[in-house]
Amino acid sequence: MSEICPTAALELNQELSLLSDSDQAHGTIHALIEKSNFFSDLDQDEIAMLAVWIKAFKAPTGTMILKEGDPNASLCIIVEGDVNIFKETSHNEHIRIAEISSGASIGEMGVIDGQPLSASAVSSSDSVVLIMTPKDFNNLMTKNSNLGVKIL
Repeated sequence: MSEICPTAALELNQELSLLSDSDQAHGTIHALIEKSNFFSDLDQDEIAMLAVWIKAFKAPTGTMILKEGDPNASLCIIVEGDVNIFKETSHNEHIRIAEISSGASIGEMGVIDGQPLSASAVSSSDSVVLIMTPKDFNNLMTKNSNLGVKIL
């Protein structure tokens, strides 16, 4: 599974793009949450509450979703597509350490412990991701700590 990639190859990627405003509508986010296996144990009320705090993004192939060392970690759920996880070496190269697919989460440890991200995540196919910022996670925890704990 390990594959070495020069750092420059990770830098020329696409950017995440927010799904259109109409797609950010509560119903669309709700449907994407329901589609994800990650949230399969949530009831409809919990999904509705969670939908308030999450944004949906498109991540075309080659998009840097999370960057190692970034202090602003977010909880990301892969709804569609595949994502490679890379770890930077002391020789300024990246080693692919994992490939994750729909239903997986990334970035949650940074939301929990506030530490910089320990690895980079790059979409390996056209993907859709749900992202919750630390600020939104903290707001969710204030409103419904049981739900916040449940999604982590």
